[in-house]
Parts: sequence; C-alpha cells; structure tokens
Amino acid sequence: MSKIRCLESQKMPKNINIPIAKREKEMYNASKEIPLNEKKGIKKERGHLIMKKLVTLVIAIALVLSLGTLAAAEGPVKAYAVTVMSGGAAWGRFEDGFMEACEELGWEGHYLAPSTANDYTAMVQLTETALNDGADVLAVCVSDTGLFQEVLQRAKDAGVTLIGAAAGLEGYTSALVGTDAVQLGANTADTLVKLMGDKPIHVATGQTLLSIEMQNVQVQSFIDRLAEIRPDAVVVDRFENNSVASTAADKLSALYIANPELNAVVSFDSYVGIGAASFISDYGIEDDFYGIGIDDGAEVLLCVKNGTLDATIAQQWYEIGKQCVKVAEQVRNGEEVEYNQGIPTIAILPEDVDAHAAEAGISLE
Repeated sequence: MSKIRCLESQKMPKNINIPIAKREKEMYNASKEIPLNEKKGIKKERGHLIMKKLVTLVIAIALVLSLGTLAAAEGPVKAYAVTVMSGGAAWGRFEDGFMEACEELGWEGHYLAPSTANDYTAMVQLTETALNDGADVLAVCVSDTGLFQEVLQRAKDAGVTLIGAAAGLEGYTSALVGTDAVQLGANTADTLVKLMGDKPIHVATGQTLLSIEMQNVQVQSFIDRLAEIRPDAVVVDRFENNSVASTAADKLSALYIANPELNAVVSFDSYVGIGAASFISDYGIEDDFYGIGIDDGAEVLLCVKNGTLDATIAQQWYEIGKQCVKVAEQVRNGEEVEYNQGIPTIAILPEDVDAHAAEAGISLE
C-alpha cells in the first residue's frame, strides 16, 4: 500500500507547463492547417525582402568603392605657375609665396620658367607642358597676349582655372593678380619729387622691355604723375635692359655722356636699379645723382642702405604669389571675384631698410 501511494504522489499536477517538445509538435500541427497558397506567399515575401537587402548592400559597397577610386584618381589639385624667369628679387619671392600657398591648401604646386629670362616662346611651351601634365590651375604671366592666346584658349576649353600673374588677358584669365600698375608709377614719381625737392629733374626710366604692356602702364603713370606735381621735370629717355644689370649700367653711362644734365633714374625692372647703382658708384656721383630701384631683393636693399640708391619701390611679390593661389581657390569654389586684384607698392628709404628686411625675412648679410 505504501508503495502505491508513493507512486501516486509523483503524478504531475494538472496545471504544470506543457513540455517544450510537445508545444513544438502542436505548433507544427497547427502550421499544417495553413493553406498551401498562403505558405507560398509567405516564402515569396521573405525571398523578396532578402533580395532587396542584398541589392542595397551591393549598391552601398559599389558606391564606396567608386568614391574611393574617384578620390584616388583625382588626387590633389595640380597648380602651375608659368613666369618670365626663375629667381631674382621679384619672381624668386613670387615663387616662394605661390608654393607656400599651395602647401597650405594641400595642392601640388609647380613653378615653371624659361632658362633664358623673358623667352615668351619658351613660356608658351611650358604652359603646354603644364596642360599635358593635367594642370587644374594655371597662374601665367601673359607678357605677350598674341603668343599666348591659342594656348590659353586650349586651357579654357579644358576647364582649367586661369589666373594672370602680373599680366593677364581678360576673357581668358579669371583674374589678374599683380602690382597696382598705376599706383606704382605714381608712387615712384611722388618718391622722386620728395627726394629731390626743388632741384631740377632730368630723369631716365628703365624697364625690362619696351614691349611689355604692364610696364608701359607703370611708366606712363610715372610720367603723368610727375607732370602733375613737377611740370618742369624732363624725361630724358626711356630704355630697356632685358633684365641684365650691366646693360642698364652701360645705357645709363651713354645717356649721361650724351646728356650731362641727366641727374636721376627710376627703375621698372629690378636689374635696372642694380645697374644704376653700379653706374652711380663708378662715376662717383652719389651726392648729385638720384636713383630709385624697384622691388625688395637683398641686393637692391643693400644699395639703398649704402647710399648708391636713394630708395626702392617694393612690389609685394611674395603676396602676389600667395594671392594667385587664394583667388584660384575662390574661382574653383564658384565665388565671384574682381578681375583686377591690384596690390599696392611700398616706398623704402635708407632708414626703412633694416625694419623692412626683418619683417619680410630678407637676409642682408
């Protein structure tokens, strides 16, 4: 009896949970009652959902890969400067400013110049080289508009951002970045009159080439301003030196012999100023002859400091180089920019030399 009661006491209560295996069996049996066509619909819907997810995933992967490939293919912006010469008081500082601005933007900067200064045919060929290398930005000193027109048209058609560096061609270049030519000429005249006071003025002007349009604007501005403030002043001659200091010295010597009243020279090429200093020193006429250089290269500044030149008119070539890149970036971003980006000049007298050199980082040693 006791054994039987023990067994009966082990019977499971009626309200205990149904074992999991049994529940799964009941669910399976219930599922058999779903009509066949509904089962097919469910399977089909699940299939479509899986397919949509797969397609979305494939598109996302393809988009990521394509963007990565495009970025790799494009790389950094390739910016080229094509100018009249390498080095020197002007273009050497322009190159420094241009390359530094490119580096700041993460652009790939290149500076191209002919082996012989002012070789415009070679400059056109260098511009072609830049285009063939895939230039995105071109800062070109368009010194001869006729020669450059065809290559600039090609660059324009290719969608290259074109900036005139010191000289441009409106209709092709999006902006002209350089010295304010009219202000430079007027500043030169004002400085000469300040230096010479009421003394008679018989002056010669020297420039790179008489065919350079921008320099002609500078010289004409000088002549106009001089006539305005000193109507009695005489412009004895205009000469060119092709950026050779000794040529300037020789031409001044010939002019001085032919015109003994000549007592001043103003420069629109940095090597005219250096040549003028040599001429003045050779003739020992520092106290009677007035010379004004141009730009702020170390050699010109030293000539001003030691008294063989009385002043120099500094074009801000470093800033011009940087500004070419900054304006190009604005154009590429779709911003509106003024065409003429004129940067003013600064007159540097002997007492200003050391402070200017220190501020500009120019070594005079």
